[in-house]
Amino acid sequence: MAGMELLSDQGYRVDGRKPTELRKIQARMGVFAQADGSAYIEQGNTKALAVVYGPHEIRGARSKALHDKAMVNCQYSMATFSTGERKRRPHGDRKSTEMTLHLKQTFEAAILTQLYPRSQIDIYVQVLGVSNSDL
Repeated sequence: MAGMELLSDQGYRVDGRKPTELRKIQARMGVFAQADGSAYIEQGNTKALAVVYGPHEIRGARSKALHDKAMVNCQYSMATFSTGERKRRPHGDRKSTEMTLHLKQTFEAAILTQLYPRSQIDIYVQVLGVSNSDL
């Protein structure tokens, strides 16, 4: 098999875990008092922060308002210091745009948007750290 071996000769992963052992998981809710909802999650070296504002009145063009449900606005980004590679990632790069779309579709399916007509819910997710060993 080409590529990096996942297990040592003793049967352990590179970080010392057994093959069936999960990475340590930590989570905290309510990390931002100004937001309507926020959470921080950490699994191994992967760290992410999510912040939710809303539902609230639609900001900007009122023509975007949906008369029967809330509009879900999502934004995904990776901090420039989040990976070992020091490549600058502009806000609108392909990966961020794709992840934003997936998040929007997921939250639109999970939120009862019909309970909040003519309103907006903003969800921001930022990856603060990730390493190749977590992939």
